[in-house]
Amino acid sequence: MRVFWSIIALLAALGVWFVLSAPTRPSSERSAVIDAPIAPSPPATPSASAASAPNPAPAPTPAPTPTPAADPLGTAITQALLGPAASDQSAQTPVARDARSPNDITRRIDARTIELDGRYRVVGNGSIDDPYRISWELLTSAGPFIDPAQQALTPPPWVRALEGSYIEISAYYSTALRVATTKHVLLTLNRWDGCCIGLPPTPFDAIDANLAAPLDMNGKHLFRFGTFRGRLIVEPFSAGTYLLGLYRLEDAAFVTR
Repeated sequence: MRVFWSIIALLAALGVWFVLSAPTRPSSERSAVIDAPIAPSPPATPSASAASAPNPAPAPTPAPTPTPAADPLGTAITQALLGPAASDQSAQTPVARDARSPNDITRRIDARTIELDGRYRVVGNGSIDDPYRISWELLTSAGPFIDPAQQALTPPPWVRALEGSYIEISAYYSTALRVATTKHVLLTLNRWDGCCIGLPPTPFDAIDANLAAPLDMNGKHLFRFGTFRGRLIVEPFSAGTYLLGLYRLEDAAFVTR
């Protein structure tokens, strides 16, 4: 029993010590806090227009319109692959026009030389035995005049003057597949056109050639170059608004390596 009361006395002493040792706030500070008056909030007075007008519903916030990300690389590749017709029509350069006939721009220099449009001198008579020797500069000059997207499919008169004539031209040549012999090659101005690391040629610096006899492709170097003869067909070949080809060479023959 004495142990019990000893514990009670110890707990009581600890309680008295805790109360006496706690920090107290000064009386002046307590009174200032207690006696400070609380200012009442002024009542809200609605304006006359607000009282008469109904409370409008808040306007919905429009969702932001997503802006498509620009893709300059994709645009450049598309234009390189598909030519000028792949561009937006609003940004296209106006197509060139020339209503003159081939006779109007052809001037004979001598028995084997003609001049087209005062710019291109062509040697030969356009026959199978004496074909016209033409340049790629002459063929590529048709570029500004052809655009299916603008309904312009008429080549310039100096190109139309060669239609149906036999021509001779030097070019790189390639095939769609690796074969031992072929009767169909693509003639191009540039070395890398048609290669796996190059871009496809444009319709103005390439000729689709159908050979009269098979061409042996064995033992050739990576870059194939030579002179070809054949009958030139000038005819736009398009798919929708995209020009795929302009020149064909029929009954072609491989002349020299």
